[in-house]
Amino acid sequence: MKRIIKLFPYLFLTLFAKKAEATDPPNIVFVLIDDMGWSWQECYGNNFVKTPNIDRLAREGIKFTDAYAMPQCSPSRFTLITGQYSARTNMNAVIMEKHVMPYAPMIQPESIRVLPIDAVNIGKVMRKAGYHVGHVGKWHFDVAEGRNRKLLGSEKYLKQYGFDKMIAAENIEYDPKSVMSYTNATLNYLASHQDQPVFAYLAHHTVHTKLDAPEDLIQKYVELGYEKSPDMRPLEKMPTANILAMIEYLDQSIGRLMDGIEALKLKRETLVIYMSDNGGHAKVMDSSPLRRGKGSEYEGGVRVPLIMHWPESFESGRVIEEPVHIVDLFPTFMELTKGEVDNDYILDGKSLVPLMLNKGSFEREAIYMNTPLYIPHYNKTPSCFIRMGDYKLIKFYGDYLEEKDFSKIIPEAKIELYNLRNDISEQYDLSESMPEKVREMEKMLNEWLKETGAKMPVKNENFNPEKWSYATSHRVDEDGNIIPIEKR
Repeated sequence: MKRIIKLFPYLFLTLFAKKAEATDPPNIVFVLIDDMGWSWQECYGNNFVKTPNIDRLAREGIKFTDAYAMPQCSPSRFTLITGQYSARTNMNAVIMEKHVMPYAPMIQPESIRVLPIDAVNIGKVMRKAGYHVGHVGKWHFDVAEGRNRKLLGSEKYLKQYGFDKMIAAENIEYDPKSVMSYTNATLNYLASHQDQPVFAYLAHHTVHTKLDAPEDLIQKYVELGYEKSPDMRPLEKMPTANILAMIEYLDQSIGRLMDGIEALKLKRETLVIYMSDNGGHAKVMDSSPLRRGKGSEYEGGVRVPLIMHWPESFESGRVIEEPVHIVDLFPTFMELTKGEVDNDYILDGKSLVPLMLNKGSFEREAIYMNTPLYIPHYNKTPSCFIRMGDYKLIKFYGDYLEEKDFSKIIPEAKIELYNLRNDISEQYDLSESMPEKVREMEKMLNEWLKETGAKMPVKNENFNPEKWSYATSHRVDEDGNIIPIEKR
C-alpha cells in the first residue's frame, strides 16, 4: 500500500525568520520511544535493520551508552515528569496492571495509579519559565485517562497538567501507530510558536506491540527472509519482518522530524533528545549483549538508548559512558530553561548539562532503582538495585527465578554483583569474591530505600510453592479495582 507523506506548507512559513541569539534558551523536542531495546538501533549494534536517521543524531550529537529508565512504561514516564524516583512517588506499576500473587513468597506493595493534577511536573515548570509546552502520543500517567479524556476532551484534559495538545495540520492517509502524524503534530507546534521557546513531548506508541507497520516495509523484510506475523503478535522465530519494519518506519519519522526542523529555520536553536521508556520486549527481539528484556532488573530491561542532538552546542560524535537516568532529565530541562521548583521539592536527578556541554564537573554517588513487584509475564520477582561506577548490585527481596527454568522459584533473598564495564551481559556474579564491595553498596542501597520511603514487599505467610505462579488478575479498572479473571 502506498504511503502518502506530505511536506506541509507550515515548513516554509518561517523560511527567512531571523535566528535568535545563541544565549536564548533552546527549543526542546523530547522523543520517547515505547519499548525500544538498547541494541535495536544500528548505532548501538543492530545488524538486522539500518537506522540512518537515528544514527545521524548520534553522529552529529551525543550518544549515551549507560542510560537507564524504569523497566516498564508508566514508572518511567512518572519519573520523567516528576523528576523523582518511583521509590519516592510509589509509582511502581503499569497503571492498568496488578499482578495478584496470593501464594508467592512475598506480598508486594500497592502502587499509585495517577499523577495528581496539582503535582509538580515538568510541563508546569517549563510553562512557568515561559515555554509553550506540547504533548502528542502516549500519556499513561492516569488509570482513568480514557474516561477523563472523554469527559473533558483531550485538549482540556492535557491543559490540567500544563500541556497543550499538539495537532497535525493534516491527516496522513496510511500511518500505522500514527508515527508520522505525531511527528507532523510536533512540527506544526514548533511552527506555530515562533515568538517563544517550545518544549515538545513526542511520545510514540511504537515499537510496542501490536507489531503494526506499513505493509510495503513488512514485505521488504519478508523478501529478505524474515517471517511475517499474521496477527501482529510476537513469534517464536525472532526477529520478525514486522518489528524490523516498525523500527525502519520509526527511523523514517526521525528523518522527517529533523528535516522538518531544518526547513522551519526556527528563531532559536533546537535540542532533540531521543530515548526509550524501557528495554525491549524479549519476545519481540533479542537485546544481546544485554541480559533479558523489558520488565527485568537486568540490563536488558533498564538500559536504554539515549541520544542528544544540538549541533550548535555539541561536539559531534561524542560518546558518554557515565551512567545516567531518566530522572536526570527534569533538572536538565530546568537548567536549560531556567525553570524553578519550590525549595522543599526533592529532585532525585542531576542535571546532565555539564556532560552535554563538556563543561564543569558531573559527580554522583550512584543510580538507584526499586522494583518491588511481581510481573509474571516478564519473569520478574521483587527486587531493587544500585549502579555505582562500573558496579551494579541487585538485591532480590525474598525470591528469585531459576535462570535456566523460569518455572522454578527459589524462595530466598539473594544479592548479585556485576562489573558492567567488563561484563555487560551480567554473567559473572562477583558477590562472593567481593564481599566488601557488596557491604558498601548494600549499605548505600538500604539507606536510599529508607530516605525515599520506598514501599517494600513483606513475607507471605500463605506461600505455597505449588501455586505461587497463579495470578488472580493482572488488570484493574478505571477506578483501580481488580478486574476478576472471569470478567476480563
